[in-house]
Amino acid sequence: MNAYRTEIRRCEKVIMLRAVVDCSGNICRAAEELGVQRNTVRRVLRASGYDSAALRKLAKAPTGSIYRKPVASVEAECSAPQRIA
Repeated sequence: MNAYRTEIRRCEKVIMLRAVVDCSGNICRAAEELGVQRNTVRRVLRASGYDSAALRKLAKAPTGSIYRKPVASVEAECSAPQRIA
């Protein structure tokens, strides 16, 4: 897989994860706001190691909670773009 596609997938994961958390764990609503199908969101997040129960727990956690750490680490991973050769 080329570097461009890898970078796109990393950022796609962050966008979908953030949307689900912002929608309180509701994958259907997050998909609707993103303009994609629900299964697309589920597939991308499941491939990243998140399951529905974990996402609901993550979404309901207070802002400074340890459960929000995965979101912050994924966002940091994408915000530091890698050099594409």
